[in-house]
Amino acid sequence: MNKLKRSIIYVFFICMIVLVLIFLNRSRIKRFVKHCLGITKNQESGTGSCPNCITLFTDDVATQAKAYANGSGIEPQKDESGLELLCKKKILIKISTNNYYIVDDMNFSKPVVLPKCKIFIDDLANLYKSKCEKNRIKYESFTISSATRSLKSVKKLKAKNNNAIKNSGHLKGKTFDVSYRAFNNNFKQTKLFIESLKELKQLKRCFVKYEKNGCLHITVN
Repeated sequence: MNKLKRSIIYVFFICMIVLVLIFLNRSRIKRFVKHCLGITKNQESGTGSCPNCITLFTDDVATQAKAYANGSGIEPQKDESGLELLCKKKILIKISTNNYYIVDDMNFSKPVVLPKCKIFIDDLANLYKSKCEKNRIKYESFTISSATRSLKSVKKLKAKNNNAIKNSGHLKGKTFDVSYRAFNNNFKQTKLFIESLKELKQLKRCFVKYEKNGCLHITVN
């Protein structure tokens, strides 16, 4: 057997070993890639659209910043320990999955918000639920995909997501994201949720920005 044939055989066996290792560790590799890209389960699998959102929800960063003009938000915290301390002081409160909404796994934020934000989320859920009941359709929970961040988590996110900004509203406790893709193909429910959010926006209770990455960026006023 000449040298070339031996080299081809060696390469073939190495490739087979690599393929077997990839196959055996495919779940771990998939989780690692999703973690690096900051993709949550619902963001990955969701297929839902957001009808008319591009024209309905146009509040940019400067507009949403008005919600914090009176100093009502928290001071940006250096890391998660700062957010945890604010929770212990009951300045921030935790939001968790319930019968009305799902709090997704959050890689770059913590599921904590100011009490005013929690009240808004509950009011949004109740308004949306009442519309579902009125229209006699099944209630589908909406998904909160991101909430309050620390300066450290924003820095990490900026390295992976071009949409992330240094002076993020997520630093101040009244900003959260809802994944419209997580509604999947529940078109009627999506429409009623959008109507509910639009009504609260018209009442000047919030600012909303449609984002093509699958989220509605919401800041409570």
